[in-house]
Amino acid sequence: MSDITLDIIQRILVNYFDKSQITEFKEVLKRASQSAKKTPRSIASPEKEQLNTKLIGDDVFLSQVDLLITFANERLQSSKLIEFLLFLGETCIAHGELNVSCRIYDNILSIVNKDKALENIAAHSLLALGEIYSRQALWEKSIDHINSAKRLFNRQKDLRGIAKCNNLLGTIYGDRGNIRKAQSCFENSLTFLDLKKDIALIGMVETNLGILNNIQGNHNEAHTFYQRALVKYSQLKDSRRICQLRHNMGMLQTQKGEFESALAEFDASIAIAIKASYLPDLALSYLSKAYIYAQMNDFPLAMAFADKSMDICHKINDRLSIADLYKIKGIVERKLKHYDLAKSYLLTSLRINIELENPLNQAESLYEMGILNLETDMKEEAAENLQSALVYFKKMRANFMVEKVKELLSGIS
Repeated sequence: MSDITLDIIQRILVNYFDKSQITEFKEVLKRASQSAKKTPRSIASPEKEQLNTKLIGDDVFLSQVDLLITFANERLQSSKLIEFLLFLGETCIAHGELNVSCRIYDNILSIVNKDKALENIAAHSLLALGEIYSRQALWEKSIDHINSAKRLFNRQKDLRGIAKCNNLLGTIYGDRGNIRKAQSCFENSLTFLDLKKDIALIGMVETNLGILNNIQGNHNEAHTFYQRALVKYSQLKDSRRICQLRHNMGMLQTQKGEFESALAEFDASIAIAIKASYLPDLALSYLSKAYIYAQMNDFPLAMAFADKSMDICHKINDRLSIADLYKIKGIVERKLKHYDLAKSYLLTSLRINIELENPLNQAESLYEMGILNLETDMKEEAAENLQSALVYFKKMRANFMVEKVKELLSGIS
């Protein structure tokens, strides 16, 4: 078992089992690991080569979680078992193990299904599945699960649950370019929350409002929302939210062109993500550093961080970020004047963003294609790319990018 996996499992165990039970489970994992490593003593090719091949995404984490759930089933009472499974699912999401967490929440739903007394548990499980599907850009599936959760929360008169649903719906609408609807969801979410009791959730909504303002180029407003959220997360000592917020603050500095400040924020986010094994957040900050180094013309570092981020994104199935990484690679290759390769990367980014219905990243890819076509003296194609990008940026009120595109278009004769 890797040190990272052991650390994650350890954090889960200490919340629900005593020292002797933890030791007992570690022995189970040790025996399972030793058994898995056994191979025939004498082995010839091609079998030797086949068995020694390390496959992409080859991971023992899922089997370890299966063993952990079985261990918990035998030792925890039903109410404590459900609480444990919810915590396990949330932990797996934080560490990017989305397929594992999906199975856990499906398992919870099978346990609580049709039990009125456990309807709130079902609602939280449906909401968690909605979050998982949104991370995989399965938008309609995500919205269906969130709305199902919202109906149950309404029936339970669970205002915090309703607020969580509205907040997640807001992030989805934001990702899909509907800024007006996203803002409405976030503001609606705040109306259900208690200023004194719901500090963490209010911080999440404020962070999302900051992101919306950053997209629109409202830097001062975005900074204010981020600072308000940071105070709350620091008060709660919520390392995961601080990690995400530091990344968002880095994105704000990036848009302002203050790259050194941005790198400092990303480094702060990365330090937390590495320590706690928050793979989704780590991938995003690596991606953002790759973009900055591309803008600073440090191409070896840009590619190194892009490749590192790509490895993580493939593992956690973050296709939105994968599309963004192809865009960054396209920028690097364009600056190196490797125009054919740059075009291939940018078209790949554009294709994935179209498939995932992500208009903001689609517009950014079109913008970069426009610059590429300008540099290769394909003015007609450049104008077409930039006009298409302009339509998306206007729709999303991305005023900062609207002005940049208009400036480029004005120079095309």
